[in-house]
Amino acid sequence: MQKIIIVPDIGKVIITKKTNASRVKLRVHPEKGVLITIPYYAKFKEGEDFLYKNLKWLHEMLNKLSEKKNDSLFKPGTVFVTNNLKLQFITHNKSAIAAKLEFGFINIYYNPEYSNFEDERVQKFIKRFILLCLKNEGQKYLPNRLDALSKKSGLKYRSVKIGTAGTRLGSCNSRNDIMLSARLMLLPENLIDYIILHELCHIVHKNHGDKFHSLLNQLTDGHSDELNKRLKKSRIEITPGVYC
Repeated sequence: MQKIIIVPDIGKVIITKKTNASRVKLRVHPEKGVLITIPYYAKFKEGEDFLYKNLKWLHEMLNKLSEKKNDSLFKPGTVFVTNNLKLQFITHNKSAIAAKLEFGFINIYYNPEYSNFEDERVQKFIKRFILLCLKNEGQKYLPNRLDALSKKSGLKYRSVKIGTAGTRLGSCNSRNDIMLSARLMLLPENLIDYIILHELCHIVHKNHGDKFHSLLNQLTDGHSDELNKRLKKSRIEITPGVYC
């Protein structure tokens, strides 16, 4: 069961009753907004009272989220650089925003009079085009690198495809078809190799057991754990920053 309330200076707040909730919880979701969870047997007023008791904390969290969101916007002056790509904004006379990949430059053409970079549709357009550029780079680099590491390790795959998945950077199915995400192009070369070797190891070990990890560690010259830690700290989201 849910109840939606409107709070001054906060906006919409969703209070949800859950059977597995043991206490009242308040959180701020970057997309869903302010959420309150209460035990199923509790009254909605308990959720409202909890909200008003924590208004100061809530305002602080919303301010931080707003600042973080603003930092993640692609707009003139934003820096986005990878090993082979660089984002730049160029003014033009047309009202519509446009994009073009030219000699390694991701050019975003915009008219200052008409372009609103806080518009979610504009941000989605830019991010989709950046991902398309990453896929273009990935199709040039990743299959060749996979082939080189396959020959070096002696682990033979059947086919390779380049996708754009944001949750799984690579996969290897039962037929030894390998899928690699174009988001790998946001990583340094040694981490790209680590992911590729990870998938190649699945050609002989279809799980993540001891034999799999032993082989992966062998192929990474004993640096598997170190590379995995570095990978977990790496970004694969399409956000401003320097990725090289």
